[in-house]
Amino acid sequence: MPVLILILAILFIVYVVIPLATIVLIIVVSISSLYALVVSLINYISATKSHSDPYATYTDKNPNAPSGVKRNYFFGPGYHQVLEIVKEAYNMQNQRLRSLSDWFICGGKNVVMDFIQGLKYEEWYFAVWAYIFFGVAYGLSFTFGFMWITVFSVALLVVDFTMMCGFYIFFTTLWGIDRFTLFLKSIQSRCPNCKRTSVVPVFSCPQCGRKHEKLTPSPYGVFNRKCACGKILPVTVFNGRSELEAVCPFCASELAASDARQFGLQLVGSPSAGKTTFLAAFLHIYREYLDKANSLSYSVSPETAFTDLEDWFQSGISVATNETNANMYSIVHKTQGEIPVQFTIYDIAGEAFTLRGFENQQLQFEYCEGIIVVIDPSGNPGEESIAIATFINAFKGVKGLSAKKLSDIPVAVIISKADLYKTEIGLPKIKFAYSKNSAQYIGADGQSDIYVARDVICKEFLKNHGFGNVINEIEGTFNNIGVFPVSAMGHGADSTRTYTPWGVTEPVSWLLTTAKAPFPNIIATE
Repeated sequence: MPVLILILAILFIVYVVIPLATIVLIIVVSISSLYALVVSLINYISATKSHSDPYATYTDKNPNAPSGVKRNYFFGPGYHQVLEIVKEAYNMQNQRLRSLSDWFICGGKNVVMDFIQGLKYEEWYFAVWAYIFFGVAYGLSFTFGFMWITVFSVALLVVDFTMMCGFYIFFTTLWGIDRFTLFLKSIQSRCPNCKRTSVVPVFSCPQCGRKHEKLTPSPYGVFNRKCACGKILPVTVFNGRSELEAVCPFCASELAASDARQFGLQLVGSPSAGKTTFLAAFLHIYREYLDKANSLSYSVSPETAFTDLEDWFQSGISVATNETNANMYSIVHKTQGEIPVQFTIYDIAGEAFTLRGFENQQLQFEYCEGIIVVIDPSGNPGEESIAIATFINAFKGVKGLSAKKLSDIPVAVIISKADLYKTEIGLPKIKFAYSKNSAQYIGADGQSDIYVARDVICKEFLKNHGFGNVINEIEGTFNNIGVFPVSAMGHGADSTRTYTPWGVTEPVSWLLTTAKAPFPNIIATE
């Protein structure tokens, strides 16, 4: 009999209790899971709405952040937003389940109290099972609830991470293209004051004048950056950044151009050698040629300095340079669809070569593409030799190039005031000597060359007038040397007559060709 009862009990458990318990468990799990899903979804939506604006609670801890500019969503605020949503969702889920737990615990206590007060067995039995049912349901709701929150959080993180990866690839590509374009086109800015170079200078807001450093694709603007005044500023070379006024990032001096390729010539000579006179004559002629070029526009900087040079040219005045820091005369060439080119000539007072610390001031020596040495044959050869030797030593020190690269820099030696020596170095003299002995003047291609005749005759002229040491100093450092007779004024100093120059364009034209200037050599030879 006991065996039969045991068998019946086992059969009852297997075929009745377990199936019923399974059904009940499935119902409990389903209800708990569904309840947890609904509650979790409601909590997550509420948390997302609460943090829909990431900037409401985000704090940019970058001490160098531009004033009034928001950091891009993908560079901090996005991570902050996701974190705040997840934290808020978990907190809300915890609060809701805690409320359910508190209600259930209070209900359980009431059942116990009722039992103590004399509940019937059947009622107590039902209450205990209800207690167990709700306990299991609560546990499952708690477990499933946090599982659902975790699933939503992981899904949000995956979506955000995917978007951010795509954005970072795009951002890096855009930044790289902007920088590569600047590098490929050799675009940089050269400061007229401190003479330092910068790839991306400081740009000014056209509306409020606020200065913006590193105006490139960055955490504070991918295509554009919003100024504190509300003005939208472009941040790439492709969408108009170069149209903004730019200043040097080191000394805040105004720059002639921020998007131009550079070509610079250093003008050198002893005091009163005629450098500024040559400069006034050359720039007058050069601007006349630019005015006739229909497909080309240009701007000059600084305008007041160019105005002064033109006034001196027209009035026949010769004014010495007094600045020990080189004056920078820049012409920015602009052709439709092409990268602008800034052509600069640096003029420095001859007295600067005798000053201590001179080499530390002339940072343009690091990058100038050619040199113009002005020699006054009526001057003191000793002073000229000292000035040139000092310049060469300073140039070697600042330039920092190997002897080979240094020697390749072209040098145009100008014999100024050549109108006084036409019989010795005038064009008729050179042409006559060449026609008479052309076989003596052989160029690099093995053919006779009148330009070789010019160099030879002019060098002999300088040596005969005591400037042999000057020529030796120059030839001892540089290989590419051309010597040119020039009369910038065309006559003696006379404030009643305008300049009538000759020979001023040939040396610059030769330098542009030899140094392969990044703009058309439109200077006609005379």
